[in-house]
Amino acid sequence: MDRVRLRDLLRPPAPPRDTRVLTGQPARVPVRRDVTIADPSSGARTALAVWSYGPVASRAGQPSPDLVFVHGFRGDRHGLALVADCLPEHAVHAVELPGFGASPAFPDAEHTVAHHAEALRAAVAGLDLSAPPVVLAHSYGTVVASHAVAAGMPAVALVLLNPIAEPALDASGSLGARALAVVARAYYAAAARLPERAARAVLGAPPVVWATTVAMSETGDRAVLGFTHDQHRRHFSSFASAGMLAEAYRASSSGTVLQAAAGLRLPVLLVAGVQDPMGSPAAQRALAEAVRAAGGTVELHLLEGVGHLLHYERPVRCAALVRTWLAGLARAA
Repeated sequence: MDRVRLRDLLRPPAPPRDTRVLTGQPARVPVRRDVTIADPSSGARTALAVWSYGPVASRAGQPSPDLVFVHGFRGDRHGLALVADCLPEHAVHAVELPGFGASPAFPDAEHTVAHHAEALRAAVAGLDLSAPPVVLAHSYGTVVASHAVAAGMPAVALVLLNPIAEPALDASGSLGARALAVVARAYYAAAARLPERAARAVLGAPPVVWATTVAMSETGDRAVLGFTHDQHRRHFSSFASAGMLAEAYRASSSGTVLQAAAGLRLPVLLVAGVQDPMGSPAAQRALAEAVRAAGGTVELHLLEGVGHLLHYERPVRCAALVRTWLAGLARAA
């Protein structure tokens, strides 16, 4: 591993040309399909983009259920692509939430947790899968996915990477994390009041994207750091409008998985970074206990040396945990 140097933080290294250096697996190429859903407020028809990867490998004697992936705030299907590459035995369906990636914003509804959860439920139903999937989500996606499952979306199991276990403004990790949440909320609200072109310039300003990446990165690997910066530079501004993004930020900074824990009566795998500023180890343990108290089964893994970017910095480890956990569920069935 080529170690990160001080100058790499100021001037990010180039990303690797081949992501196999990060995953040990060839990159998978998804196929896009648009699933028609109803606007949660008006009922108007709209579409969600879903990117599907067919299985490219098999493991003898092990079932390989379909996986539905749900990205985080300001993300799209690219964010979890490395994890998909590391699980080649599974068909994967990466849903882009309304207003993110190739999915248009809701025509009428506000971009809230409840509305995003309803859109996810409708999208999964529209995929017409042969059996309920395993749902895997990261960051804000864990909030949306958990609320969707708690509201009745069929799923055989739930995998939450860096779950949002507590509201951003109440995060127990550090005073700095709470201060950053206050600043971020004001930043998105202010940008939404600007003309759209100016708002996009502010929200996608290279120094802002760079600073966000530096603040969230914990990796000591130059290849991982270069890949992370490149992904954020290319995809961090894939959103429909500044107004929609401000709505989604309000949802992401106030919604939590804990709010839906009482409805998670299924197997749940929680994987979080010990250094995650958006969810302290204590909050993750409390979330695990809440799921157990509700009647679900839960397995929690806290990974040292990583923060909120598990999907970039530990894709192989995350995939291995998912694979082992699913094999255990299959044996117990």
